[in-house]
Amino acid sequence: MTPEQLSQTLVQSEGLACNPIAVKFVTSLSDLPDGVKKFGASSGERTPKSFLCAMWGDCLRGAGPFYTTREHQVCGGGAIAAGFGCLLPIEVAEKFMIGDGKLFGTMEALRCSLASTMPFEDGEFEAQIVGPLSAMNDDALRPDVVLIVCKPFQGQHILRAYGFDSGELVHGIAGGSTCEMVSSYVMKTGKPTFTLGDTGGNAGLSLAPDELLLAFPYDKLQTAVGNLPRICRTSSMHRHTIIHER
Repeated sequence: MTPEQLSQTLVQSEGLACNPIAVKFVTSLSDLPDGVKKFGASSGERTPKSFLCAMWGDCLRGAGPFYTTREHQVCGGGAIAAGFGCLLPIEVAEKFMIGDGKLFGTMEALRCSLASTMPFEDGEFEAQIVGPLSAMNDDALRPDVVLIVCKPFQGQHILRAYGFDSGELVHGIAGGSTCEMVSSYVMKTGKPTFTLGDTGGNAGLSLAPDELLLAFPYDKLQTAVGNLPRICRTSSMHRHTIIHER
């Protein structure tokens, strides 16, 4: 299936409210395909800036494809997740990330969380292309990661379809920043995952309280989508008389 066919099948089969989006990591600016616009090109701003999660959210609502670079990033977590490197020394993060009512209780916890997502090397990538999966292709715009916003029951179908023939379980990831948990982690493990996200990332993506995020390596998505017509979608529990404890 083409990216467009994969997107259409997912939306139609599962009734997704948002079209899947795709992310492509670009090692060098010289590798950018012709015709892909730069983030904020139509904004009129000299140096447009945003959060990576908000850029993904824009694409969920139909924007893109466009590419973004380090200069566009407001959030250090987003810059790390894109492989652009740290915007500030990690010690500076203590002022707004460490302490009661913030993201972590200690600097050690922050460092542990970052390491657990298997982060990219600083500067491993110079750009990221993001857009609706349906607008990508298998040539110059071949995605690396596909992000799917869904309800839990929809995610259960998609992940069940992925392991339908192999029995492979999909492990979730939580406790860190949304963008970091579905970027380098997926690229380096080569496996799909799901996350409940975090406060900031979910706000940038505009996720509803009852939505979660699936992340698939593009090359693994075909397996899940191809098996969607084959999975069980109804429970057999109604066939049995069961006793409920009071």
